[in-house]
Amino acid sequence: MNKNILVVDDEDDILDFVERVLKDAGYIVFKAKDAKEGLAILRSEKIDLLLLDIMLPEIDGWQMMQMIKSDEELKKVPVAMLTARVDAYDKIIGLKEGAVDYICKPFTADELCKRVNDIFYYMEKNNL
Repeated sequence: MNKNILVVDDEDDILDFVERVLKDAGYIVFKAKDAKEGLAILRSEKIDLLLLDIMLPEIDGWQMMQMIKSDEELKKVPVAMLTARVDAYDKIIGLKEGAVDYICKPFTADELCKRVNDIFYYMEKNNL
């Protein structure tokens, strides 16, 4: 079964790179340039993983994650942060807020695939 991944990032080059890498790995990829578009996709599609940037226009990634975690229908969607914010403080906050992973930009295609595959492996192994 193919997994659906939503990528929310305001940078076209990141969206295009992540889409290409994950599609080549067999995933179905949805893209959004901001939180509002991302939330609309989350509500209309079955998303198995959200890759979320922190620095987004209007509603940032932290706010979007809080909105997801407080929504009964959306809170089960695993969120992995995908961001240029590399400070340990940001990583700790992301994981405390419920992120399943924290992927720092820049990243390679191999690293992205490995991290996404590991998330799905962990979820399947633990029936999540």
